[in-house]
Parts: sequence; structure tokens; C-alpha cells
Amino acid sequence: MTTTQAKAPVSENDVKPLSGPALLERATQGFDLFQEGRFQESLALFEELAGMDGSEAYFQTALGACHLALENLDQAEAYFNRAIELDPSDLTPFVNRGEVHLRQGKVMEAARDFNHAVSLDPEGKDPLSDRARKLAAAALESVEAAQSGAAERDSGSESP
Repeated sequence: MTTTQAKAPVSENDVKPLSGPALLERATQGFDLFQEGRFQESLALFEELAGMDGSEAYFQTALGACHLALENLDQAEAYFNRAIELDPSDLTPFVNRGEVHLRQGKVMEAARDFNHAVSLDPEGKDPLSDRARKLAAAALESVEAAQSGAAERDSGSESP
């Protein structure tokens, strides 16, 4: 008895998924483009990479960073949220999401993200946690100044 099995047609258009080293090489290219200020090109490359591996938190963080640089704050926040879901131990998306919150005027949310990032690196080994510390302090200062200004306006609102 003979059986025949259907075989999937193979065409030259079939794209092979990139291997680990090839993904890393492409991610490095995307990072370099970002560093050069070529945000649209970096974004396109990281979109391609995220399409190949949507579970890689770094790609989600990179997409968020590109959108942040392009002032697409809602998209940036969505990508940072996804990166945090995938790897809640990485402080980078917390710092970047905090920056999104600052630009949106959500100072308390920003301070929470910065403080959480700092808590992920208590020894301060990652330079990004130092940035988070400074941004958290600035956010707190901003809140205190706003509260102080409001209190002064309230107490001085009576006219003679």
C-alpha cells in the first residue's frame, strides 16, 4: 500500500526566520540608526524584528523609544507597557514610560515609574537608574512646587 503526503510548495519568496545572531545583528543596526537620530529607519527595522519575534521585550522597548523620539506618546506608552509585561525586571521601559508620562503632564505616574526603575537597581549599577533617580527627584520637585504655588494662591486670594 502506498500513500502520498501533500508537501507544502516551496518558493523562493519564502522568508526564512532570522537566526539568533542575525536578529542580534539587525537589532544592533536598529540601535545604531536610533543613535544617529534616524528614528523612522530605526522604527521600520524594529517593526520588522518585532514581527519576527513579538515576545522579545527589547524589540518592544526599542519600538517605544522610536515612538518617544518621534513624539508619538500614546504609541510609545503602549510599547513600553508591552515590554514591561514581557520583562518586568528590565528598568529601561519603566524609565522611558516615565518620560512619556512627564511629557503628558502625568507627574505622579512618572515618579512611580522612575522610583520603580530605581528599585530594580538598588546598587545603582545601571547608568539608566541614575537617570531615573534624577528624573524622580525632578518630578517630585515639580509636584511640590505646584502644590506650594496652589497653597500660596489659595491663601492670598482674598482682596483688601
